[in-house]
Formats: sequence, C-alpha cells, structure tokens
Amino acid sequence: MTESVIEEYAHSCRIIEEEREDDYNQYHYEGPMGRIKTFENPDKARLYADVQTVTGGFREEKTGERGAPPAVARSREDVLMAYYAAQPTMSMQWVSAQFDLPEDRVREYVQSLRNRAEQMREDQNSETDHSNSS
Repeated sequence: MTESVIEEYAHSCRIIEEEREDDYNQYHYEGPMGRIKTFENPDKARLYADVQTVTGGFREEKTGERGAPPAVARSREDVLMAYYAAQPTMSMQWVSAQFDLPEDRVREYVQSLRNRAEQMREDQNSETDHSNSS
C-alpha cells in the first residue's frame, strides 16, 4: 500500500490517494487532525474539499446518515446539493430526487459551487502571495 498527495488545500488539508494492491484505490480527505473522510472516487473527494472550502470548514460528527452539518445546512442550496452529491453513498440522481429538480440543474448548481471554491482558493493564494512579497 502506497499513499501520495494528489491535492493540497489551505489550513493543512489535502487529498491522499491510497494505492491498494488487491482492491480499488481509495482517496482520503485529511485535515490537520488526520483523516476526515474516505472516498472510492477522486472526484467525490475533490467535491467534498470544495464544500469544505466554500463553507470555511465543517465537522460531521452526529449529523446522521441523511443529515448535514450545521455549517452546510445553513448555507445556500448549491452547497447542500454539492455536500450530498459528494457523499460516498449518494448520487446525483438521489440529490435530484431529493430537491425535485432535473439532474442537469443539480449538476449546474454543483458546478457553480466548484467554481466558487476555485475562486476562493485563487483569492487566498493571491492574498498569501501579496503578504509574502511585502
């Protein structure tokens, strides 16, 4: 078993790919305190990271099987949709049915969240660059 970092984020968060010999690879979202969530799909791990970025981080203890952490539940609808879509046991079809929206509309919401997360990370990086050059 070998592990390698495939994405790094602010606040010591990252996605680790775990290569497993006799099984599919796994992808772990990790924070400063260690492993937070495990995925079989790197895209779901990245989406989960995007939701973490947009919400400023959240904790999932005691949220239940179908619940959402308070920081996610208080957020805009696209955040909630993306959070559910990122869950290892849920799909875009499930999210579409829950929100009573066509699947392509849910995908648009999720893409909007991904774009916001990317913009936020770019803004954070440029702020870091400016503070380092001063």
